[in-house]
Amino acid sequence: MVNLSLIAKRKAKKIVAVVGACCLGACTVIGAIALLGQKAAPLTVELNNSGAKLALCETSAVEADKRTFLLAKNAPSYSEFNGNALPQYEKVTEFDSELSESILSSDKKSTLVYKYTFYVTNTGTNAADYLLSLNISNPNRSANNFDLADILRVRFYENSDLSLHNYKTYAKATQTYDEETGTYIQGKEHITDMDSPLVDGNFVSNKVVLESTIKGVLPQAMIRYTFVFWLEGNDPDSEGKEAPVGSSLVLGVNISAHEAEQSSEEVPPQEE
Repeated sequence: MVNLSLIAKRKAKKIVAVVGACCLGACTVIGAIALLGQKAAPLTVELNNSGAKLALCETSAVEADKRTFLLAKNAPSYSEFNGNALPQYEKVTEFDSELSESILSSDKKSTLVYKYTFYVTNTGTNAADYLLSLNISNPNRSANNFDLADILRVRFYENSDLSLHNYKTYAKATQTYDEETGTYIQGKEHITDMDSPLVDGNFVSNKVVLESTIKGVLPQAMIRYTFVFWLEGNDPDSEGKEAPVGSSLVLGVNISAHEAEQSSEEVPPQEE
C-alpha cells in the first residue's frame, strides 16, 4: 500500500502527493509517489490472474515485453493545477499514449498532472472478463482544511479500439445542504471553474472513484488505459484555503479478472 501524502506551503500551495494502492486479491495496482522536494518513487502496475491469462505491457507493439509487473518513471511532488490549461497539453493522439509524459512545472520541480498509460492484453486461448475499479481511502484527513479527495480530478481513458481516445472525467460529488429537508443533496462538480463543464461522473462512494466492467476480451485483444490525476486549484473546497498539512490519500486501480463464461470452442485460439 502506498500513501498519497501532502505537505504544502500556504503561498505556493505546493502539494506533496502520493497516489497508490494495495492489490486486494485483484490484478492491477497503480501507485504514484511524491516526496518532499525529492523525486517520487515510481508508479507500479502489478498483475495477478485468476483463471484468466492477461498481461501488462507498456507499448502496443507486437513484440512488447509482456509482464506481470511494470515500473514507471519517477516524478517530482505535486502542485495544484488549473484544469483549464489541460487541453493545450492534451492533444488527443499524443496525450493518451505511452509516448507522452506527465505535465511538470516550468522549472521541472513539481508535477502539475500525473498520467500513466499501459495496456492489458489477453495472451490466453479463452476470452476473459474483468472488473476494474479505482479505489480511494483517506487515512489522515486534515482537521481544519479540505480533504485532498475533495479537489482530486481523475480522467480515465479506456479504449479497445486503439485509434480512439475516449475518456471520462470524475470528481467527488458536491454536497448542498437543503434546509427544508435537513439533508445534503449530491450534485456533479465542475471539471475546473464554474464556467467549465460538469464532470462525467461522481465518485461511486467515499472509497471508490469509478468502476468499469469489461466482458469477453478475446485472445490477443488489447485495451489501452490512461489514468490522469490532478489536484484542481479552482475547486471551491480549495479556493481561499490553506493547503492541508498531513492529509493523505490512497488511490489504487484494481482489476479482478477471470475466464469469460463461455467455452474455449466458442472462442477459438488465434494461430501463431
